Amino acid sequence: MTMKSLAIIVSGGSTNNLIQVLTLLMAAVHSEMKVRVFFRDEAVYRLRPSAINTVELSSAYAHDVEGVTKRLAKHDLTDLQKLLRDIKASGDVKYYVCSSSLAICGLKQEQLIPEIDDVRGLPAFLLEDIATADKLLTF
Repeated sequence: MTMKSLAIIVSGGSTNNLIQVLTLLMAAVHSEMKVRVFFRDEAVYRLRPSAINTVELSSAYAHDVEGVTKRLAKHDLTDLQKLLRDIKASGDVKYYVCSSSLAICGLKQEQLIPEIDDVRGLPAFLLEDIATADKLLTF
């Protein structure tokens, strides 16, 4: 039986959006799925070492920043960079950043966290990763 595969496009950069992605990745790796993640748009800004672990909640959570932050700490979900690294080490996971989004954000790959595997164009991700994935999810 071939390994199931999952392609994920991450556009939103809020902490709660990234936590959703990370917990889904944990479940996918635990289920022995091959996962390819494509970060684009505002999510790219969060991939900088200075920004990855900052708490930036969406408007739905913004009224309870202190409470949400405490609950994230209780569930060991505050070090997003470590979570990305641990998930990657646990299975067949690759993290890509969109080349055009990177250019729009005025960033270079060297300015991002080292867990990012490569810079890719959207067409390559569409043709190589989405086309061969069993499922596609967007966040």
